[in-house]
Amino acid sequence: MLYFLGRFYCFFLNPVFASDQNARTNTAADNRSNTEQPIVIVPQEPVRLETITIEAASSTSAPAEPVQKLENRELRIRTGETLGKTLEREMGVSNLSFGPGVGQPVIRGMSGPRVRIMQNGMGTHDLSALSPDLAVAFESMLADSITVLRGPATLRYGGNAIGGMVDIQHQRIPVKMPQNGIAGRMDFRYNHNSADKSGMVGFDAGKGMFAIHVDYFRRASNNTHIPGTALDEGAIREQFQVEPSTNSSKVIRNSHSSSQGGSIGLSMIGKHGHLGGSYHEVVRNYGIPPGVPGHNSIGATEQEAFRTKMSQRRYDLDGQWNTYWQFLPKIRAKLSYVDYSHKEFDSSTSDSPSSLTRFKNNVWESRLEMNHQRGEWLDGIFGLQWQNRSFSATGVETFTPAADIDSLGFFITETVFITDRLDLELGARIEHQTTAPKDDEIRLAGVQAALPLPNKLNHLTYSLAASLNYEILPQMTLYLNWQRAQRAPDVQELFASGPHFSTRSFEIGRLDLNAEQTNHYELGLRLTRDQVSIHANGYYKSIQDFIYLENQGTFFNLSPDPPRFQLTCADLRNCLPVFGYQANTANFAGYEAQITAHPRLGLPFSPYLTAFSDYVRGWFQNDTFGDVPRLPPLRFGGEIGFQWTHWRGGLRYTHALSQNKPGNLETDTPSYHRLDLDLSYDWNMSEHKKILFFAKLSNMTNTTIRNSTSFLRNFAPEPGFSAVMGMSATF
Repeated sequence: MLYFLGRFYCFFLNPVFASDQNARTNTAADNRSNTEQPIVIVPQEPVRLETITIEAASSTSAPAEPVQKLENRELRIRTGETLGKTLEREMGVSNLSFGPGVGQPVIRGMSGPRVRIMQNGMGTHDLSALSPDLAVAFESMLADSITVLRGPATLRYGGNAIGGMVDIQHQRIPVKMPQNGIAGRMDFRYNHNSADKSGMVGFDAGKGMFAIHVDYFRRASNNTHIPGTALDEGAIREQFQVEPSTNSSKVIRNSHSSSQGGSIGLSMIGKHGHLGGSYHEVVRNYGIPPGVPGHNSIGATEQEAFRTKMSQRRYDLDGQWNTYWQFLPKIRAKLSYVDYSHKEFDSSTSDSPSSLTRFKNNVWESRLEMNHQRGEWLDGIFGLQWQNRSFSATGVETFTPAADIDSLGFFITETVFITDRLDLELGARIEHQTTAPKDDEIRLAGVQAALPLPNKLNHLTYSLAASLNYEILPQMTLYLNWQRAQRAPDVQELFASGPHFSTRSFEIGRLDLNAEQTNHYELGLRLTRDQVSIHANGYYKSIQDFIYLENQGTFFNLSPDPPRFQLTCADLRNCLPVFGYQANTANFAGYEAQITAHPRLGLPFSPYLTAFSDYVRGWFQNDTFGDVPRLPPLRFGGEIGFQWTHWRGGLRYTHALSQNKPGNLETDTPSYHRLDLDLSYDWNMSEHKKILFFAKLSNMTNTTIRNSTSFLRNFAPEPGFSAVMGMSATF
C-alpha cells in the first residue's frame, strides 16, 4: 500500500510527466463508468462546457444490479436527522429507529453486521453494527450523494455487506478542481416538531495542482412530539408480563440531541490522477427514551436521563493513478484510520455524571483496486482489502469483552460484453478473519463458574456472484442475479455476556457459531423512457446458520445480591429479558416495484404519477423457530406531483400493513397510513449561483407509527406531524 502511495507522490512531482500534454483515448468501459470522479484537464485556452448528468450503473463497480443513488435536489429534501430517516423512502429500505436520535438503514430486512455503511468507499467504523441503539457516525447534511447497493453488487465490500451496502460520498478529499477556482455549499433547515435547527457550510478552493476542502455542521433539537403515549402499555404487558411505568403523553422524554463536526482535506490533482488526505471529526449527544427496563431503581422519583455521548476522529488518504497502459488503465489506493469512542451515562444523577460504560473502536483499513481491460469485450477490477480493529468496553454495561479483529480479503470482478445488448458480470472474493479476545475468560453475573475463552477464532469465507444483463428492447433491461456469499460472525455474536440496558436485554453469545452462507437469486426489469419508467424485481435467498438474537423467555433480575436468572419478573424496572444468539437456516423472499409515468396532457405544468410497493418475508426452515424477528411489513402507495418552471412538488401516500409475523416472543405492530408533502423552488441567480428553497410536511395526519424493525417500538413511536423548511445554496 505504501509503495503505491509513494509511486503516486513521485509521479506528480516528476516534471517529465507534468509536462506531458498527450491526450489518451478513453476506452469503452471508461465511457460506461460514472462511479469514479472525473479528472480535470486544464486546457491552454478557457473552454466552457455544458454540464451533463449521467445516471447509470457502472460496469466496473462489480455485479451492479440493483443500484439506487440519492443526490442533488432529492437528497437535500429527504435529508433527515439520521441516515435511516434519510433513506426510508427508497424501495427495499426501512429505518431501524431507536428513538429519534438513532436511525440505521434496514435493506431487505437486513441490518446491523449485515449492512456495511461506508464513507467514500471505506467503512464508517462506528459501532452501529454492534447494537441498534448506536448512531451512525456521519451527518447526512454533508453528503454529496448516497448510494445503496443490494444483492451481488456488494461482493467487493466484504462479508459485512452480505445484506447490502450504503456508500456516503463526501468530497472531503477533492478529486477535481472547483470551477472558477472556488465553490461551496450552504444548507440550513428547521423542523418544527422537535425544534431541530441544523446547518452546514462547505468550501472548495483550488489553484494550479492543489485543491482544499473545508466544511462544518451543527445540529440541535428538543424532545420529539408524538400523537399519543410513548409506551404501548398493552404490548409491554404482553411481551414482559409486567406493568409498565414512566409513560408520557404527546412527547418522548429525554429524546433531545445535539451534534457538530467538520472536515478538512487537501489534494494534489493532475491529468494522471490525484493524491490527497483529509481529517474528519464528529461528536454527538443523544438520549435513550425512558421506560427501558433495568435502568431505574425501586422507589426512584427522578426522571430517567440515560444518554450517549459519541465522538469519532478519522484520517483518510486517497490516491488514483491513470496509467499509460491500456490493459491496466487505473490504480486506486485508500488508507483510513478511525478513532471512535462513546460513553453512556445517567445525567439525572449529578451535574457532572460519571460514565456507566465506555466503548472504544480503533480501526485501520486499506483498499487497493486495479482496473484491467482487454479491448472492448472485457472490463474488470482486481483488489484487496485489509482491516485491523481493536474493540474494548469498560463499565457496568460491558456485555462484550475486548477483542482484536483482523481480516484480509482478495476480490475480482469481470464484465464480459458478449454483444451490444448482452453482458455477463462475474465476481469472486475470499476473506480470512481472526477474532482474538483479550481476556482468558468471561463471567456471567449470578453464575459462579467462569467461561473460558479461546485464544483466537479463525473464519475463512468466500463469495461468488454472477449477473446476466440483457437489453430486450431499447432502454429496457432484464437482469438475472445469483450470489453465494459468506459472513464471519461478529465480536458481539461470539462473546456477548452481560446486560445491555439500551436494548432492554441481557445478551448471551455463542462461541461455536459458523460463518453464515447466503444463496441469493434475483430477477429484475428496468425500463427508463421519457414518459414511463419501471423498476421491478423479485428475489429469494436461503441463509444457512443465520445468526440472530432470540428472546429466551427468561429474565435477568438485577435487584438480588448477587443478581440471578429467573423465569418470571415482578418489576420490569429491575429485570432484563434474556436474548441469546442463535444460528438456524432462514429463508427470505420479497420484491420491490416502482412505476412512474409522465403523461403529456397539454397542461402548463408537467405532472407525474408514481405507484410503488415493497415486501420482505422471512421465516426459519424449522417451523419451531417461527418467523425471523423485526422485519418491515408490506408497504404500498403512490405519489402525484408536478414540475412548473422552477417549482416542483409531490404528495405521497404510504400504507403499511400490520406486522403480524413478528417472531417468537415478540409483539405485533399495527398498520398505518402516512401522508407526506414536498415542495421546492429552484432560484438560479447565475450560472454558478443557485438556491434551492424547500418545505416538507411529514406524517400530515399525525398518525401513531410503531416501527416493526425497532427494538424500541413499544417504548418510542415515530415522530408525529412535522414541518420542515430549509434552503440549500451552491456557488
